[in-house]
Formats: sequence, C-alpha cells, structure tokens
Amino acid sequence: MDMEKQERRLKLLENLIYLVIWVIFFIIPLWDLDQSRSSSGINWEATFQIWKMLCPLFILFLIHNYILLPFLLIRKKSWLYLFTTCGIILISIVCLQSMPKRDIPANRPPWVNREFVERSGQRPPLGQERIHLEKPIPDHRFNPETPPKPGIGFFHFPMLFPLFLLIILIIGINMAIKFLFKSIRDEHKMKELQKQASEAELIYLKHQINPHFFMNTLNNIHALIDIDKEKAQKTVLELSKIMRYVLYESSLSSVPLEKEIHFLSNYIELMKIRYTEQVKIHVSLPKEIPNIQIPPLLFISFVENAFKHGISYQHESFVQLSMEIKEKELHCLIINSIYNTHKTKQIGIGLENTRKRLQLLYNTNYTLDIENKDNQYRVLLIIPIQL
Repeated sequence: MDMEKQERRLKLLENLIYLVIWVIFFIIPLWDLDQSRSSSGINWEATFQIWKMLCPLFILFLIHNYILLPFLLIRKKSWLYLFTTCGIILISIVCLQSMPKRDIPANRPPWVNREFVERSGQRPPLGQERIHLEKPIPDHRFNPETPPKPGIGFFHFPMLFPLFLLIILIIGINMAIKFLFKSIRDEHKMKELQKQASEAELIYLKHQINPHFFMNTLNNIHALIDIDKEKAQKTVLELSKIMRYVLYESSLSSVPLEKEIHFLSNYIELMKIRYTEQVKIHVSLPKEIPNIQIPPLLFISFVENAFKHGISYQHESFVQLSMEIKEKELHCLIINSIYNTHKTKQIGIGLENTRKRLQLLYNTNYTLDIENKDNQYRVLLIIPIQL
C-alpha cells in the first residue's frame, strides 16, 4: 500500500512539472507581446497566432510522453520508438510549415500609417508629421494583400533547422524528466524488495532458532524425568514461560529489553535446575532497565551455546553472563569453560543464524567478538540502542 501511494505521488509530481513547463510556454508570448500593447490592450490576434503554432508541439509532447516512451522505449522497443518518433517529428514540422504566418509589427505609434491617420483623424506630434506621412511604414495588419513571409509566428524562425532543434529540445527535456522519475521509482522498488527480502530472511532465521532451542530444552527435561521428577515438573513450568515468550513475542520486530532479560533469566533458571552445584553459574544483569526496544531472541543462541559446550559433569565448570548499558550501546559478555574442543569448533545452527540476523539488522553497526583461549570461550556482543 505504501508503494502504491508513493507511486501515485511521483506520477502526480511528474505531471505537475510538465504542466508548469507548458503553462510557462503559453504565458511567455503574453509577456513578450507586452511591448505590442496599444490602447486596446494585448494584441490577441498575434497571441493566438503563437498559441496556434505551439499546439502541434504540445500534441507532439503528449504523444511522446504518454504513448511512445511508456509503451515503446521503456519496454525496450528501441527501433520502433526511433522510427515512430522520427515520423511524428516530420509530421509536426510539416504542420508548422503549412500554417499561414505573418510578421508581428514592432511597437510603433498608430500614426505611422496614413490609413490609420485618415480613418481616425489623429495627427502625429509636431516634427514627426512630415516623416511619417510622406513615407508611411507599411503595416501588414492593414494590408491583407501582403503575402505572408516565412517564419513561425512571434519566434520568427526563418529556417527549418531551428524548428528541428526546438522539437529535439522538447523531446530531450521530456525524456530527461521521464527517466529521472523512473530511476527514483526503480530505486524505491529496489529498497522495498530488499526490505521484504530481509524481513523474510529474518522470519526464516527465527523459525530455525525456535525449534533448535526447544529441541535442546526438551532433551534437558527428558534427562531430568528419571533423575528428579520434582525438578522435571519445575522445569516444565519454566519451559512454559519461555514458550509463551517465544510464541507471542518473537514474532515482533522488537521487544522491550526488560522482557528479553526476563526471558534469559527464565532460561538460566531452567539450566540451574538440571545442573549440580559443581557448575558455577554467575549472572549479572542491570538492576535498572531502561525502556528501550531490541530485536527478540538475540542473545539466546550465545547463552545456549555456553551451556551446551561449557558444562562438564566430571570437572568444575562455569558459565558467566553479564549485561550492561554504556552510553548508547548494550554490552553483553558471555564466558564459559570448554572441555570438548572438537564440538566447540563446530558452530551450531542457532549461533550461525544469529550472525546472519545481526548482519541484516545492524549491517556493520555492531560488534561481535568471539575468542577461544585458555580453555575459555568468550563472546562479546555490542549493539546500538536508542535511549
């Protein structure tokens, strides 16, 4: 719907530009003929003659803009467009040359014609009577037998070449405006397609994260059923909270940071039920959580990966999660012990999908630093936030 509205606005703006240009073309003769004003006002006869000369050019523009460009040139029918355009140019020139044309008189006082003096009785000023009455200046307006001279109305183009240049100028300006707006529309369409593709990919990645997360969680519950039924029941309760968040919140483009932190806390509590005190789990979350929005399920893959690869039943192990807000950035640091280096090198589906999501969401405006050193796996994620 937004694309359709934008398309209509661009078309309206394009047609408005054409309208303004042609209104200026039709007003210019009035402005130029201001010098030809007499006591009766504008010389409308000469003005209509110029407008009559402009009509074939205007019709040529309409045919070129609304028929030839959209149905031939834009549809890649270049040769047909070229032949048709040459044809209408030739027809326009023939129409213009076949019109009767008369010179438009210069601005001179009415007594320059003996006929006007005799008819009106008006006499020229003293000192000019002899000049004008002895050698009257011919005026074609009062001599209908005078044959029309070659020219095009007020613009008086005596040759064919200037007329051809004028038509080419009209077509060139039309093509420039048309393709300018076409490029703007194409750019908007491309951005909209890229946005839709990114949204579709994000949805696809979310659907990949959710089954992967629930698969591991159900495996944890299955392991607890035979060990401790009470813990298994508590685990199911914690899982229901997590599922509620994943089902109802993860479909949104963004969620409050507070909800995301509660989700992580519920997941960690779920993990604590499964493991013994031999596993050290330390969590440091901000006490005062600002009201900001972040993408959902952004940290769970790293936390899940820490429990998956950082826990050992034979040795002491640990998982550390800390999150803090620094200026306009959210810092999330996850550190875990590692014992199975073979598995750690194989990045899971959830972690790989999170990388793709970060790239789609933030482009290069984020930091993801993963380090495997001294039997510790360290992940630092920094994302921008708007406070």
